[in-house]
Amino acid sequence: MSRADTILSGSVAAPSQSGVRSMQTTHRTTLMLRAKVVVVGDACVGKTSVVQMFKSGGHDYPKNYIMTIGVDFGVKQVKVPETDCVVELFLFDCPGQGVFNKLEQGAAYYENAAFVCVVFDVSNRDSFESCGRWLQGVRAALPTTSAPLPGVVIANKSDLREGGINARAVVETKEGRLFALQNGLDYFETSAAGAKGIDAPFHHMATSFHETYEKTIEGAEGEGGLP
Repeated sequence: MSRADTILSGSVAAPSQSGVRSMQTTHRTTLMLRAKVVVVGDACVGKTSVVQMFKSGGHDYPKNYIMTIGVDFGVKQVKVPETDCVVELFLFDCPGQGVFNKLEQGAAYYENAAFVCVVFDVSNRDSFESCGRWLQGVRAALPTTSAPLPGVVIANKSDLREGGINARAVVETKEGRLFALQNGLDYFETSAAGAKGIDAPFHHMATSFHETYEKTIEGAEGEGGLP
């Protein structure tokens, strides 16, 4: 089995799962990895806005709020710097209504996730307090492994930190960083409305996925598992 045929997890054929395939160009082979990302958080925190801005390269900010009822699905390719690797992020934007957080409702969408992306609104403390519940719901729906599901915490609407005494943020950066640290996640701040910091969390996950792939391959080759 070659490096390009090695599956990191799941099946390449299913877009809801994470894996790897190769794509031959006229000059060299591009390694194409697939990673499923589930995006969760309370309603109105801006999950869909963050995802749409990322997919559109910062050009498609929703003008009107429409609550996500089902699961919105999208794909965005990320080139990993200084490599011949492209990671396809399969983004599952999950609704924020409370009923969806019930295990039986969300489990089907969380299955085979490579990352979890927990989003809260810096001006809404309740949405921050809910992050632990969302994270627990996703992780509980997945098979028990030696390491918890990795991912990121996104503090959205960071533009509300601006304005001095008129700033509307109620959740401090240090609080968000502490929550992320305590739960094995990485912390990012974004402003979907201001198109700030949108790419960073997703590029981080893509790079992390590639690094995990490389470590898996190196381990298999060291054990004689790959020719």
